[in-house]
Amino acid sequence: MKGALHNIAHLAMVIATWLSGWWLIAWGLNVSPTFLPTPLDVLGRLNELITVPIGEGTLIVHVLASLRRFFTGFVQAVIIGIPLGFAMGYFRPVDKLVSPIFEAVRPIPPIAWAPFAILWFGVNVGAQAFVIFLAAMPPIIINSHLAIKLTDRRLIDAARVMGAKPLRVLLEVALPSSIPLVFTGLRIGIATGWMALIAAELVAGDGSNKGLGYLILLGQRTLNADLSIAAMVVIGLIGALLDVALERLNQRFQRWTAER
Repeated sequence: MKGALHNIAHLAMVIATWLSGWWLIAWGLNVSPTFLPTPLDVLGRLNELITVPIGEGTLIVHVLASLRRFFTGFVQAVIIGIPLGFAMGYFRPVDKLVSPIFEAVRPIPPIAWAPFAILWFGVNVGAQAFVIFLAAMPPIIINSHLAIKLTDRRLIDAARVMGAKPLRVLLEVALPSSIPLVFTGLRIGIATGWMALIAAELVAGDGSNKGLGYLILLGQRTLNADLSIAAMVVIGLIGALLDVALERLNQRFQRWTAER
């Protein structure tokens, strides 16, 4: 309990320090709000976004639109990435077949695929989801692959000696021990996918006036820096909450495997 309170106090102190520095720069140097609004300006804009519609709705509409786009791509990355990473780690022929293509495609920035995404899927959620999918999948595949590779070979050999089939060895021996690394890949995938979402909304927008990326772009076009920064604050908070939620889920899974 004391440790948790200490962490909260430390976090509050860090945030207060940064806000104070921001305030001193914006107010003390008399910077125009067009270029750098004060924290109070941004807080006021956030409060306005909650109740006053901008574009196609209030803040909750924009948040839900972005979350829908994000999870459309991220869930597909999880569904494909984890099994593919496991297969690459467990079956050598699959690794030899997939690795060269994966290593060639992985260094390409996900946003570079935006023109092709628009061409293939049209100007809609599918194009944005594809960019998010490409951003989130590499760390998921890499960590799933590594998790299988690092599984204690003695446990696998013992299961095989006892007559376990390859699929059963994978599900009952390799999978439980791989959970920590898999969740590490998921946490990295959420971070990269969430960052790619905003880029996808800006570059491969679906024509709708909703989404956190839309708010950032609108603030830039109308010279309302407080609107863009308010959207950025929401993006940061949601990203942090997604990471915390996934870490809690990881802890639950680890307790479950320990009890088996």
